[in-house]
Amino acid sequence: MQRYILARLVQALVMLIVVSVIVFGVARMTGNPVDVYLPVDVSPEQREEEVHRLGLDRPIYVQYGIFVSGLLRGDLGESVKFRKPVSTLIRERLPNTASLVLLAIAIALVLAFPLGIIAALRQGGPWDVAARVSALLGQSVPTFWGGIMLMLVFAVQLGWLPVARKESLASYVLPALTIALFGFMLAGVVRLLRTSLLEVLDSEFVKFARIKGLPEYVVILKHALRNALIPVVTFVGMYFGILLAGSVTVETVFAWPGIGRLAYEAVRWRDYPVIQSVVLVAATIIIMTNLVVDILYGYLDPRIRYGRSG
Repeated sequence: MQRYILARLVQALVMLIVVSVIVFGVARMTGNPVDVYLPVDVSPEQREEEVHRLGLDRPIYVQYGIFVSGLLRGDLGESVKFRKPVSTLIRERLPNTASLVLLAIAIALVLAFPLGIIAALRQGGPWDVAARVSALLGQSVPTFWGGIMLMLVFAVQLGWLPVARKESLASYVLPALTIALFGFMLAGVVRLLRTSLLEVLDSEFVKFARIKGLPEYVVILKHALRNALIPVVTFVGMYFGILLAGSVTVETVFAWPGIGRLAYEAVRWRDYPVIQSVVLVAATIIIMTNLVVDILYGYLDPRIRYGRSG
């Protein structure tokens, strides 16, 4: 098992290095940030002074070395637009995104579990069709359009919920519902749980439990569902990192003060310290989440670690 964990750690480290190189290069391909926020009538001397202050006149390999050394010290640089340390901006915004994503996952699981279980138990029936249709809509409807429609109905027409921005606990409802319904979480869990439960229900140990005369709810909840949850838990764990890092659309639609909105603002202003830091933090979250899930799955199923480490 130690060899398996070490291999996963090395892979994660290599991925982080590759991501840092890509992020550093792509951020500088967007153009010079001083051309965005400096006045049009600024003198060439003032422009050169600002370029020198940001270190943009140095060779690219020197800039990358400064970037990496800052990362190792926990220094992500200073925002060009906000004139604040990037680490401070991320610390301020990341909890807002994390709380929103956690609520969205909770909503998705509350809706997906009964739909997935009923769809498996009533295969081919109306409930199964309804569950599959809801999963299809969750995969097909664009996130931004779904969020706008929810906002139009529940905020504008009915007036039940705030339109946008983080103002109260009620402000969480619409963006969390948007992520849960149209961010693939609900659709993914319903389809995966249905398929996994159908496979388990056809297994020999479930048939044996029924032959023993156990009540059907005991067979479903204690025997079948517990075994069917392993791929679902893996999916939720891995998708948490993806949702946390990919909330740009929802946060932009709802003006939510999270890291997704921060990334959108940074791209608009060519704020490359913020762009590269947000993307790097997002990639780190995804890689580390996948690493933890991969290790946990190795403990749950020894065949995985032996097969991959060989």
